[in-house]
Amino acid sequence: MKYDFGSAVKAKTGGSFLSAGIKDATFKGVDFTQVTSQKTGDTYNTLSLKVDIDGYGEYVQNFFEPQSDERQEMQWGLSASPLDHFLIIVREILEAVNPQIIDDIDKGKVKLTGTFKQIVNTVKTLTSPFIGTPVQIKLIPQNNGFAAMPSFVARITKSGDLGISTWIIGHDLTMTPQELKKIEAAKEAAPTNMATKANVSDVLSDMENNLESEDDSDDLPF
Repeated sequence: MKYDFGSAVKAKTGGSFLSAGIKDATFKGVDFTQVTSQKTGDTYNTLSLKVDIDGYGEYVQNFFEPQSDERQEMQWGLSASPLDHFLIIVREILEAVNPQIIDDIDKGKVKLTGTFKQIVNTVKTLTSPFIGTPVQIKLIPQNNGFAAMPSFVARITKSGDLGISTWIIGHDLTMTPQELKKIEAAKEAAPTNMATKANVSDVLSDMENNLESEDDSDDLPF
């Protein structure tokens, strides 16, 4: 038998497990991307956020284009719309890498309007000079057994204004009681049988089911 050490030289370490919690990371940029479901063939526009997590490596999360700006009346009052959540996500990303960007937007020096793609491309332009900035991100257990950044981040105040229910990227982050509850519940739950996750389309399908859920009460600040 002939031995060739070349294949061993090229070998890479397998992906490590990414647990829930607050992680120190480095901002690596924002991009407009499209994700296609292998199960349905549907294509979704996303804001793709890339960071490098200390002790883990590259992590990418896609925030999907909101399909509605409707705020629904719930038993506790108005709930934030998908558009509201996306706007707060964008604000948190901008403030995490350079608070001056938010100040310039608030003062009208920088315009952040347009289509979803135009918004994402503008965010990319605004944040590109700050690639390499140290940040923290928040990861919460998901229904599919993985940890990911929360997508329900907005709230509507009693006066009807748009507010922030949780910070998913920034500095000196803390967990809300509801987020801590989710982490503890995940620790007590039975581990996910990954043998049942036959392919990526199954995982993407789980993501789509989470996105379609209108129950965001777990992400409310009370």
